[in-house]
Amino acid sequence: MFLKKVIIATVIILSFSTISIAQTMQTHDSTSAKSQQLQLPENVHAVLIHEMTTITHLMGNLLEFIVRGDAINSSRAALEISNTNLKQEFNLQELKKIMKILPKGFIKMDQKFHMTANAVANAVDTNDFKTAINLYSEMTQSCVSCHMTYANNRFKNLKIKRKSK
Repeated sequence: MFLKKVIIATVIILSFSTISIAQTMQTHDSTSAKSQQLQLPENVHAVLIHEMTTITHLMGNLLEFIVRGDAINSSRAALEISNTNLKQEFNLQELKKIMKILPKGFIKMDQKFHMTANAVANAVDTNDFKTAINLYSEMTQSCVSCHMTYANNRFKNLKIKRKSK
């Protein structure tokens, strides 16, 4: 029964964010960041995949906690997402090399995503769940946009749509 409620809440929330995600997909025109697959050393790629898997799990938890109005667990999950990053896995020298490899656009998207997760924590800390769910939607849009730009070989159905001139 509980799972059914979570699924229904998820469908409702995602229906609100579908328009925004569609807009995200449509705004990738020929002047925006073109698709560019990340070329990473295997160890960095493995850590990045692990980070994304962790974030995916935490995003599911975060959604569940937000729709239940659970401020404490929402805040914890959002902060955990905010603090999940490559810095935990590599030393300073390695991080400097990685930062040279990663495209600036990727870094900017990643930073915005983590800052938005922190903003979700701030919103739920004041029981502002309307703002929290809007920020959650921004986070999912960020994921879609990044996957379209930097991992479309892995997410083949997320294609950059070019506006016709």
